[in-house]
This record gives sequence, C-alpha cells and structure tokens, in this order.
Amino acid sequence: MLADELERNLICRVGREVPLAPLSTLGVGGIAEYFLEPSCADDFQTLFSMRAEKGFPLYILGGGSNTVFADGLIPGVFLSTREWKDSFWSEPEAGTVTVECQTGHPLASLVNEAVRRGLGGLEFSVGIPGTVGGAIAGNAGAGGQSVGALLKELETVEPDGALKRWERGEFSCAYRSFPLAKERHRLFLSCKIVLHCASEESIEAELERFRSARSIQPRGERSAGCSFRNPDGAGKSAGQLLDQCGCKGMTAGDAVVSDRHANFILNRGHAGGADVVSLIKACQERVFARTGIRLVPEVRFLGFEQEVSVGTVGEKRGPCES
Repeated sequence: MLADELERNLICRVGREVPLAPLSTLGVGGIAEYFLEPSCADDFQTLFSMRAEKGFPLYILGGGSNTVFADGLIPGVFLSTREWKDSFWSEPEAGTVTVECQTGHPLASLVNEAVRRGLGGLEFSVGIPGTVGGAIAGNAGAGGQSVGALLKELETVEPDGALKRWERGEFSCAYRSFPLAKERHRLFLSCKIVLHCASEESIEAELERFRSARSIQPRGERSAGCSFRNPDGAGKSAGQLLDQCGCKGMTAGDAVVSDRHANFILNRGHAGGADVVSLIKACQERVFARTGIRLVPEVRFLGFEQEVSVGTVGEKRGPCES
C-alpha cells in the first residue's frame, strides 16, 4: 500500500484524506488522498524517486493561490512546500545583495524583508500572494517586471529524484510562464535572487506605484488571483475584454465574476472546482464569440480527471490589473 511505503521511507508525517479547500486562497476543492509537508531535502528527493518508480499522481502545492482543485477524493500525493521556507542573505557587494531562498518561503515575507534591509527589485510583487516557488513557476510580475528576471541560480529536484543546479543563462522566462516549470514532475527547491541597494524614498515610491495599480482588485475575498492572462495584440487587457463583454456578475453555483474587477472569480459561499471551471469556460466562450479572442487561464487546475482545455492565444506583457 502506498501509504505504508510513504511512511516507511519519509521523515515527514503522511496525512490521509486531507481537505484541500482550506489550502487554497479560492477555498474550493475536494480531498487529497495523501498530503505531505516535508522540511528536509531528503524527503523531496525520496518522494520523487518513488514516484518515478511507481508512477502515482503527484501534485506540488505552494501557498494555494492561482490554483483550482477538483471536487471529491483526488487520488495521489499532494506535496506542500510550506515548511520548506528558510532564507539566507549575503552581505552587500558592489551595490547588490543575493538572497538564497527555499521555495516554500512566502513571497510577501521576502518582499517585507527586502524593504527592511533597504533593497529594491521586488517592489512589483507587493500584494501578490503565494510562495517564492509558485512565483517562479508562473513568473509572477507586473509592469514589465518579473521574478524570473531577478534569478541568478535555481536548484531543482528532477523527476528521477536527482538534484540539479541551474545557472543564469541555462534558463529563460516569459510572460507569466517559466519554461523549466513545463516539466510537470520537477520541483523548484531553492533559488538565488539578486536585489540592489536603494534609498528608502525610491523603494517606498515603487511600492506605492504597484499598490495603486492593484487598488481596483477585490480585497478580502476568496479568489485565486487573475483568472486569465492578457492576450497579445488585443490592445486591451483580459480584464477590460471581460468587462466589455459583460462578464461581471456572471455566476456558476457560488462562483461569481467580481463586479469590481472582471478578471477575478470569487467564491461567495460554497463554490466547487466544477463551478469555477464552468464559469471560466463560460467567460472564455462569451469573449471569443464577441471579439474572436480566446483567453487563456492563468490559474492551474489540479486533480481533474480530464485536462481542462485552456485554448491557445498569444501573450503580452502587462499587469492583469490594467
């Protein structure tokens, strides 16, 4: 039995039938068959080696943002990085500081510590939820800036359980995507991010600029973040297209398109994963029917029996809130 093998080979506790909704910012989802929160690298490597040999489903979780879980019991192992969260800061050298960070570290905490140390470079990510690993996987960013552009080095656990170190020049990043993340069974384990020394005034000015840009987003609501990427060449953001096509207020069960910002789907009660997928598809179809543009979801869909169709469309740089 898989549970027995996990318990025999891993140091961390093996959770059984763990509810997923509390582990996501949207608050939807069913039950994880097995749930792990390792705090040592050996457990990550052992787990990936086991998966390579036995082929069980494996899902990687960070802070639970940007994610929609399926309903019901989801077979396989859900791996959380939330207990893998240390950071180590170098001394300033030539006006820069390098922080080596485990990828379960909350992105908001990293931003706050950088500000406290008088370091610039991460201001664009103020208000973005989730972990550093999730931010890398989705190349989180705004205003033409992104996490990927700050990376100096990355360490991964490969699908066979081996450790691999990637130097700058061996990886690339694109709008809301990071090619190394396309390998489904690769885990971002740690990274090195280079920040620059800056004045308190310049840092605060940048923070205020990005806080202001996000001020129209819904606050205090259960959401997965931006639902769709911005389409290339459309001349309008995804939010503007959705608004133009009358998507605000559309519902499926307790899932609803925010009347404050059309690129946010909210859970107003007891929405399920199926409700969210249904609403995303309805929004896609309405925008496509009226504009000829098929929006691509920015959120991940985990545990669905069939892959959720996301369509294809070009991309452009720009914050979802514009």
